[in-house]
Amino acid sequence: MMNEYKLKDSTLDDNASIYAPREEKTEKQKLKEMNFKEKVAYLRDYYLLKTIVCLAVLGIAVYFIYTVVTPRPVTLLDTTIINYTLSDDTINKMTEDMNTVLVKNPKKENIVIDASFYLGNGNDNSEYTMGSIQKLQTYIYTGEIDVMIAPESVFQSYATTGVFSKLTDVLPTDLLTSFSDSLFNSTTEDNTVPGAYGVYLDNTSLFKDISNPSDRPVLGILVNSKHQDNGVEYIKYLFNYNK
Repeated sequence: MMNEYKLKDSTLDDNASIYAPREEKTEKQKLKEMNFKEKVAYLRDYYLLKTIVCLAVLGIAVYFIYTVVTPRPVTLLDTTIINYTLSDDTINKMTEDMNTVLVKNPKKENIVIDASFYLGNGNDNSEYTMGSIQKLQTYIYTGEIDVMIAPESVFQSYATTGVFSKLTDVLPTDLLTSFSDSLFNSTTEDNTVPGAYGVYLDNTSLFKDISNPSDRPVLGILVNSKHQDNGVEYIKYLFNYNK
C-alpha cells in the first residue's frame, strides 16, 4: 500500500512539473547558452526580417520626403507630335537645341518633346489608339501641352473645337508675314470666320521627307498654353532646323 501511495505521489509530482509556469529567459540568457553558430543562426532568423522591414519603411519614407521637398522641374516647352515617327537621335537633338535656347537652369527647368502619340487613320479603334486619344485630351484640357504637330486631318479635328490660338495673336508681324503662304486656316465651333490657327511644316527640313502631300503636317500653339512665347521660339527653330 505504501508503495502505491509513493507511486501516486511521484506521478503527481511529475505531472505538476509539466503544468508549472516556465520562467521566460531573456534574450541575453538565450544567447549566453548558445555556441557561436547557434548565435549566428538565431540572430539571422530573429532579426533579419525585422531589419529588412525597417530598411524598406525607411527607404519609402526618405523617397517620399525627397519627392515632396524637391520641386519638380518647370517644363518651359511641351511639344506633342502625333502620327509621325522620329528617331531618338532627332528627338534628343531637338530637346538639346531647345534647352540651349530656353533653359537657364537645367536643375529647375526642362523641355519635353513627345512623339509617342499615334491616333490611327480614323478607323483605328485599337486599345493603344484609344489610350493615346484619352491621354492627349487630358493633356490638352489641363494645359500641359504648349505645341501640337499633327497631320492636317487630325489637326483639323482639334482646330474645330477651338483648342489652338490664332497665330495672328501670338506671332510677331514679320514672322507671320514670312509664313503667309504656309498658314493653316480654319473655322471653329465658336467662330465661323476663318482664322490662321496653324502653320504647315512640309517645307521644313525635318518634316519634308516624312510628310504626306495629301495630309500635310501642321503645327499649332495651344490656346491655354502657359508658354506661348516659347512655342513661337520653337516655330522659328523648326524653320531653321538643320539635320
